[in-house]
Amino acid sequence: MKRAIEVIIGEMESKLSGYAGLLNYRFMNLCVKAEPAALISITIEDEEGEVKNLEDVAHAMLANDYQYEIIPMDPKHVFSICKGMHLSHPEFKQDIVTPDDENKLYYDQTDEKHILFTVPEVNKDRYDVLMDGVKVLYDQCMVEVKKVNAAYTAKLATNLEGLPEDEIEEAKKKMEDSQQTYSNLIDEYLTNKKKEIEDAYQHYLQEQAAKQAEADEIAAAHNVNAGLQYRVDQREE
Repeated sequence: MKRAIEVIIGEMESKLSGYAGLLNYRFMNLCVKAEPAALISITIEDEEGEVKNLEDVAHAMLANDYQYEIIPMDPKHVFSICKGMHLSHPEFKQDIVTPDDENKLYYDQTDEKHILFTVPEVNKDRYDVLMDGVKVLYDQCMVEVKKVNAAYTAKLATNLEGLPEDEIEEAKKKMEDSQQTYSNLIDEYLTNKKKEIEDAYQHYLQEQAAKQAEADEIAAAHNVNAGLQYRVDQREE
């Protein structure tokens, strides 16, 4: 009987782990920075209509924290790669560039085009979209998690019938502890993603404030110079 209980809890943990991992993957695809995981879902359709993964037709790398650099193995795939990326991440800005000799990679000693995909900055509009997206994904995950917990709690109860009280309590506690562990993990993913978005938004606000301060400083200096010039002109008259 103990073996049956272990199997039940193990099955539950496998499903909860799957939902937690899926949520984390979906969070990574709500890109604040360039996440390698965001490229996994990219597929392209070649000229023959065959669907291929991005890795089959291009080399991919992170150009920096906010950009992916994609190097097509064949220039005919440039359009298909751009289309495939747009279908998965329409928010990414796309630029086709020719790298200089210093930036060419060892497998790219040609003058073919590279594609840069840029993750947009987190301004107020994107902040709201990302936070809404996080809530939707989290809520969807928790609906499934609660279904799993309820189903396996009931399944465990059926298998505990007739067992000594101490064994029943031990099995229930083991299941509850396991459920709490995955609940905590999911909540941790949620907290980390919201913090990542919040930090990016605050960084955006700080950059905008710095730009505004610089513009104000230039305008103030211009006004001072204009005032001085006016006084000089007045004296000359």
